[in-house]
Amino acid sequence: MTLVVLALDAADMKHAVEFECSNILGDAHVEMQTLSHSLDYPYTGEVWPSIATGLHPSTHGVTGQGSWDNPILTALSRVAHKVNLNESIRDGVGDAIKDRTGQEWTLETVDHPTFLDGEYRAVHNWPGVYRNEVLHYIWGLFGGAAKEEMGEDTLIREAYTEAASKFGWLEEAMTHDVELVAAHVHVLDVLGHLFAEDEERYREVYEKVDGWVGELRQALGPEDELLVLSDHGMEAAWIEGDEVPGRHSWRAIASTTADEPPKHALEVREWVEDHVVTLNREARGADLPEEQLRELGYIE
Repeated sequence: MTLVVLALDAADMKHAVEFECSNILGDAHVEMQTLSHSLDYPYTGEVWPSIATGLHPSTHGVTGQGSWDNPILTALSRVAHKVNLNESIRDGVGDAIKDRTGQEWTLETVDHPTFLDGEYRAVHNWPGVYRNEVLHYIWGLFGGAAKEEMGEDTLIREAYTEAASKFGWLEEAMTHDVELVAAHVHVLDVLGHLFAEDEERYREVYEKVDGWVGELRQALGPEDELLVLSDHGMEAAWIEGDEVPGRHSWRAIASTTADEPPKHALEVREWVEDHVVTLNREARGADLPEEQLRELGYIE
């Protein structure tokens, strides 16, 4: 049995229901309670490491503040977050610093254990945990000067092709001898910011992603399970009560083909561990020494 964990960034419960995305909503779904720390709303760089570790950002230490090569710039960046400087202004200042100084901003990674750890657990990108450079690439395309230089068609193409590669990776990874596979997909977030005032265009994005999730579900084996998670949703112009189209909403999703999904972001790690069936190492023909078997808990 393999548990497939799809980290579907910005999948919004209200949008998924409104757009009738049955695959994203799964067999059982809840509006999962999420969290914030540096900002007044959930932030990608903070929530995903919290989901993986089961720890609050104040404990695992990875926040949206990140770090620059230069410690002085890092300190100034943290001040900007504390005073809630407008995000577009921060992006503009960050781009200017990169262009003029060559400095780079980096999202840090956790030192704490996560449910992604283990020889028979495969992960392809997870913000704050593994391969942040992919997230940096997407953020770079859709922020600041780069967005102005590229046409909308190119932006959309890059978002879709990057997402498609993750779904393809998941479908291949789950055919191997693994107990868990996980990947982070950022397409609903980046195109949500782009189409937050265009309902029909955003519906098209959801329908396309829902189709990919449907293909992933079809690829599941008879004993495999799928867990779909988001870190936040996306406020939109056509949603009553949404004040700032394009701002992250609190309407995160947890859905699954298994039983009841986790109800809080900090409960996901425990849920995953409870649902992963540890594969029998002996079935692999592994010749593990007694000391290693003892460390794994198979013998006392």
